[in-house]
Amino acid sequence: MKLLVEIYEARGVDHQIVRNALARLKREGYVHSPERSRYSLTKAGMSFLTGINSKPQLLDRRWDGRWLSVLFEVPETERKKRDAFRGDLLQLGFGGLYKSVYISPWDYAAEALRFAEHHGLADRVTMSRGAFVHGAPTPRQATQLWRLDALNETYEKQLAWLRSEFLPVIAAGQIGDSDDGLSAFVRFLELGERMADLSLNDPMLPEELLEEDWLGRTCFGEMQACLTRLANAIPATSPYRHFVSRYL
Repeated sequence: MKLLVEIYEARGVDHQIVRNALARLKREGYVHSPERSRYSLTKAGMSFLTGINSKPQLLDRRWDGRWLSVLFEVPETERKKRDAFRGDLLQLGFGGLYKSVYISPWDYAAEALRFAEHHGLADRVTMSRGAFVHGAPTPRQATQLWRLDALNETYEKQLAWLRSEFLPVIAAGQIGDSDDGLSAFVRFLELGERMADLSLNDPMLPEELLEEDWLGRTCFGEMQACLTRLANAIPATSPYRHFVSRYL
């Protein structure tokens, strides 16, 4: 807890905000605290974090042309459960093809079923995986279905920020080992959070479903390269080094 507070105070975040955030995550079941000032992820928290971190890996995965379809019918009396389940599907990267019919080119069957069980809706959900005989989404339709135009504008802004604001600071040598790697780690977290936000909103569609002007792959590629650079700028003896080991 002490290290966590130190890291976020270096980012200008008051320690009470950190404590309040941890308390909220505990209430929502994403973390638990076996003893005072010690926290660890629950199964739900690990699942959520794994989902965010694994999404960018889809950029290099080849699509087999098949779709996962999730169909459900939930009465109005259980609207809260239905809306929560729908929100989980959208966060995974599903698109709403029709009312209560959601599709994804990626096989999220296990995750979708886990969410359905969590909301007590497993017996109201049907899933299938295969090719469309007629009416498969085209890139133009996918842009509308997943609202990719707005997301592409976000990527354009993020690329501009990365190239004109973030990278020049790093190039100017404002990170290093003078503070045991803390400044580099703070920058690493700042960029990582932006990537996480993008991952939450991006369905990571395969290239076959994207328009030619799509900027997502370019943006993630440049951000990933920058994360690797920041990770390597943290000294091997730094207490922050093990947090970035997957980028070394």
